Amino acid sequence: MVRRSRRPVRPAVAALAVAAAAACGACEPSEQPVDAPPARVPGASASPSPSLLGLPSGGPGTAVTEAPPCSPDGTRATATEPDAAMGLRAMTVRLANCGTKPFRLNGYPVLRVFDAQAEPLDITIVNGTTEVPDPGPKPLTVRPGQAAQIIVVWRNTVTDGAAVKGAFLQLVPAPGRRAQSVKPSGSLDLGTTGRLKTTAWALAKP
Repeated sequence: MVRRSRRPVRPAVAALAVAAAAACGACEPSEQPVDAPPARVPGASASPSPSLLGLPSGGPGTAVTEAPPCSPDGTRATATEPDAAMGLRAMTVRLANCGTKPFRLNGYPVLRVFDAQAEPLDITIVNGTTEVPDPGPKPLTVRPGQAAQIIVVWRNTVTDGAAVKGAFLQLVPAPGRRAQSVKPSGSLDLGTTGRLKTTAWALAKP
């Protein structure tokens, strides 16, 4: 079952703000810092912006037609078109070192799947696969010009319930590293399985 976060009722907040400003008149200036977060409507939760999620700057639903820029930490994430066979999907995700310093990886990335509205989908991420060879966790050093890769696999089996289609795959390569997202060609059509498996990081062939 897919759980989605409820969006804040922004029109109601805007209306309250206008009414308060009209009634206040010559009120004393607020001491609240300028960069303080906006007030939230009780019971509502705000969704993070696509940029904070590491999603493409064009926003949800925007097709990425060119390679993404090198991130501030010197990495670039890209994905191949999913390979489909007998209901099994497999997609290679590469993390290139486009910077000037080597970086280290060890084991499995932290993965999340988002829909086209940048809402997180409640699915299970499994470290390790039997469908494709998994090199297993081991320390890697990715030097400038090199790339590491993982293979994510899933099945699009549909039984009872609504089928899940993810639009973006977010990955945190290692603790302390920047989150990045890729937009697969088509979608992450997880069906009703609610599961996505990943191999550990391995050095990609040139």
